[in-house]
Amino acid sequence: MNLPHGTPDGNERPPQRGVLVLLSGLPGSGKTTFARALAGRTKARHFESDAVRRTMFPAPSYTPRESARVFDELERLAEEALAARRVVILDATNLTERDRRRFLALVSRLGAGLVAVRLTAPDHVVRQRLTAPRTGYSEAGLEVFEQMRERPEPFRVPTVVVDTRYPLEPSLELVERLVAQEAR
Repeated sequence: MNLPHGTPDGNERPPQRGVLVLLSGLPGSGKTTFARALAGRTKARHFESDAVRRTMFPAPSYTPRESARVFDELERLAEEALAARRVVILDATNLTERDRRRFLALVSRLGAGLVAVRLTAPDHVVRQRLTAPRTGYSEAGLEVFEQMRERPEPFRVPTVVVDTRYPLEPSLELVERLVAQEAR
């Protein structure tokens, strides 16, 4: 079900409003894999925090100030795309309500749709992923995973939970349908 621009009937016209797919999950939970697959199906703009950080800071230091600048840029990019009635996938850990607050406020301010997705996997699966050779922008390893493991807070909005040890296809189909509904 490849829906151009997230429209429910597949016609090449923009949705009535932008939709933010707000991903959340620990390092190694499969956020970027899920985001890339979903972006390919929905023609969404995929904004990955690790990629934005590397673009802004070729030798990142991961300081609070640097992170604040990265998330300011993510918010700016998301706002621009949502205002143009695009589907946006925001690919970042977003583990706490504080982390998500600015993006939830952006959705509210713009009258955009929201699909929240928490990606999970058992610890042993995440550890395997984080110790295997990887491509991409993320530098998070086991140490970062262990530091963040206890931080996730529940969403205060309806959330799709995806266990990424299983095939992604059913979850991708569900989120794609929700995006199409939210775009109306």
